[in-house]
Amino acid sequence: MEQKSARSRLIMAPRHRVKRTCAALIALFFFIAGTGTLLGQGDDPSEIFLKAYLSAQQGEKLERENRFKTALAKYRFAGSLIEMLRRSHADWQPAIVEYRGRKISEGILRIQDRTIRQNALSASSSPLPEVVPALPESQGWSEPGPEVVAPQLGEAIAETSLDASIKEATKKLRDKVDQLQAALGKARSELETARKEKETVNTRLMGTNSKLEKAQNDLEKAKKSGQQTGDQLAKAEESLRESQASQESSVKEQQQLRGEVAHLKDALAAADEARLTAEKQMEDTQAKLAAVSEQITALQHRRDEALAQLKVAKETEQGVQLLLAEKDDLQHKLANAEEKVRILSESDPNNAGRFAEMNHQLADLQQQLSEAQKRNDYLAA
Repeated sequence: MEQKSARSRLIMAPRHRVKRTCAALIALFFFIAGTGTLLGQGDDPSEIFLKAYLSAQQGEKLERENRFKTALAKYRFAGSLIEMLRRSHADWQPAIVEYRGRKISEGILRIQDRTIRQNALSASSSPLPEVVPALPESQGWSEPGPEVVAPQLGEAIAETSLDASIKEATKKLRDKVDQLQAALGKARSELETARKEKETVNTRLMGTNSKLEKAQNDLEKAKKSGQQTGDQLAKAEESLRESQASQESSVKEQQQLRGEVAHLKDALAAADEARLTAEKQMEDTQAKLAAVSEQITALQHRRDEALAQLKVAKETEQGVQLLLAEKDDLQHKLANAEEKVRILSESDPNNAGRFAEMNHQLADLQQQLSEAQKRNDYLAA
């Protein structure tokens, strides 16, 4: 009995390690999904679209797992985000938003159709009686031969190395996710700084425009005043000529007219000086406006660079998620193959042909897992 329990512990220990590793990878996947959800809490249209996209991806994953209710909730949440994006930011990437909204609507209709068909099949089918298989007759235990113990020891050694490689791959993936989150945060910070600087420059530009309008109004007023003064001067000169020609007025009236003419000339000179001052102020304002326009161009360039960095970080994060899903699938296949090997080795130790075939399948799955690890290392590099 002690030998039998020792053999059971030797077989079950690698399975427990694989289960713990799978649980850690699942927790890491939900941590990445939760981080993406938290990042989409702002009012920025790109953040709202990113949140809707991640929710739709989760809905597709749940749909593949036949978890239709949860997948339908994810699709509906993504659809509400797309609708909110259409209402609040109608001019932000309308073609992309329309395409994503159409894909989400197709997913909702597809899940509803599958749910209706599943409910109809469940209602039409009657439950079958449960059949409990009979237990095999007890037989005397015999000590396993070397042809059974040796493969089990090799399987334990392979599981130990597989566990170490899985832990190393998980650590690398976590480091890569941390780097992506840091790059994403840095890009968002730079984008926010550029947005604030743009708002400041826009405020200064509005102030400069108001000053320019005021200077233009003053210039128009000065031109009108100069024109009126010129008209008055022309009238005074005409009156003086008439006075001199007719010689009907007295010397006092002539002196008074000359005084008015001199006064009007002074007023005209003052109006010309005011016009020159207004023109100079307008030139200074136009120079300031040109400098502000150059600052706006530089800020727009920085904003475009920050958006490009943000797009690269998102694409890399999506690639990491796809590789994680592929790795989980390979580990699941490997665990199924190990279970089949264990059942064959316990039920019929003399079936060497099927045991060799299962070992070959195990080697193929381990080769696929190694290739997935190489792709992860390439992505991390």
